[in-house]
Amino acid sequence: MKIANLNEAFWLHLRFNLKSEASKTYLNYLWWLLEPTLHVALFYLVFDVMLNRGGPNFVVFLLCGQIPFLWFSRSVSNSANSIMAGRGLIMQTAIPKAFFPLLVVAQDVVKQSLVFICLFGFLAAMGYPPGNHWLALPLLVLVQLLLISGLALFCAAVTPFIPDFKFIIGTGMTMVMFASGIFYDFRTTLLPEHREIFLLNPLATLIEAYRTVLMRGSWPDWLAIGQVAVASLAAIGFMLYVFRRNDPVYARLVVQ
Repeated sequence: MKIANLNEAFWLHLRFNLKSEASKTYLNYLWWLLEPTLHVALFYLVFDVMLNRGGPNFVVFLLCGQIPFLWFSRSVSNSANSIMAGRGLIMQTAIPKAFFPLLVVAQDVVKQSLVFICLFGFLAAMGYPPGNHWLALPLLVLVQLLLISGLALFCAAVTPFIPDFKFIIGTGMTMVMFASGIFYDFRTTLLPEHREIFLLNPLATLIEAYRTVLMRGSWPDWLAIGQVAVASLAAIGFMLYVFRRNDPVYARLVVQ
């Protein structure tokens, strides 16, 4: 498929899938905002109300962790079965298989943009007004998008060979949730010798960066963010190579 036709197909499928997804629920596009809100409300109820472990400004703290995590978790998990879900299109035309996980990622970017807009508005209303440090937010979002894209490509590449891998992803996301400091502050919870190990988790690094910018009014650790960006770009490049090299193999797996 030519590049121009591929781009046209990508945007056409993006618009169609978003409209189709919204039409399947009574609340349509509003559900994109309600889903993360319900997740945050549940964690707040458990950790702040029931366990009394939240602390000051726990809602804001939780939002700055849970919203990025939900974007990460949803995109990576949804991408796993994207190639098999694209069986119909694959059987009709020769199309790069990386098209399908990247399409899933793009769909979630559209939905997440609305969530981030509401998050930033809520924070401003709660006494965290925008400042010069908010200029870092587009870069943080971009780096997280790179991280998601690399892992989405990896999961989509593995699942056609090992269908049960999508169940491993679900368990892995639970582990990532507990290992990313979503509902606890690693600076006061973990021992000093464990904090550097904790920050080897790229999502934990990004969540800490979001909190640094949005809650503390400071610039993030650019060295750590740069390392995540470089590693993510390397992963994307490698996975695109894997997809090109194994393109005929994926086509055979899909039609079996």
